[in-house]
Amino acid sequence: MNTTIRKKEGELKLSTLPPNSLHEAAELAAAAFDDSPVYNAICHGNGEHQTSAADDNDDDERRSFRRRFLCWLFERNFRMRVGTSANRAVFDDNGKLIAFFMFVPPDIANVGLWDMLRVGILQAPFLFGIDVVKRLLVAKADSERIEREIMEDQEFSKVFRLERMVVHPSMQGKGVGSHALRQALDEADGAGLPVMLNTQEERNLRFYGRLGFEVVGTHILAGHTNWTMLRRPVQT
Repeated sequence: MNTTIRKKEGELKLSTLPPNSLHEAAELAAAAFDDSPVYNAICHGNGEHQTSAADDNDDDERRSFRRRFLCWLFERNFRMRVGTSANRAVFDDNGKLIAFFMFVPPDIANVGLWDMLRVGILQAPFLFGIDVVKRLLVAKADSERIEREIMEDQEFSKVFRLERMVVHPSMQGKGVGSHALRQALDEADGAGLPVMLNTQEERNLRFYGRLGFEVVGTHILAGHTNWTMLRRPVQT
């Protein structure tokens, strides 16, 4: 799918992410979600971390570990969707990835054991420790439970899922993310289906609110506030 986005700086296209750009997308997403309170808790637990000048090296090590884990995790997450329309990207004229998100339609099956085996995600306990994996699995199960409850409450059986929305720092504030996402939202409108997302960053509520999303649930995920947002289909 190639949807054209027209902007003053040129013509940009929303397309499916090619396999050779998976690592680039994972690095971009890892940098964007590095400060996420939920991923911080998954990587390091929810124990209080007292900071001081003597802790600088420790903080650097924690950030380095978190960045490596997220990049590894996201690349495998994206790889499991290769061959589908889920991985969406915008490149500039020089081939640089400037925006990425996952837009998963309801007809794409949930990730199964074979998918995880295929991309090597079961190596995670040996690479990052069993505690990190346990916290990740608990957060994943809680997130899926929250989603099921909200879908039942909202009486929707099918939704598009928006995940990992990121824009390269050099292009933020220029409308690239909004323009790209609107094309995907038009697709959901055409199918007559809502779009669901989760965010742990309160600052994101305004951005998504301008695109028609509303908060339909507030829960605690991995010890931190999680907002579930829903955009109902717009009649065209």
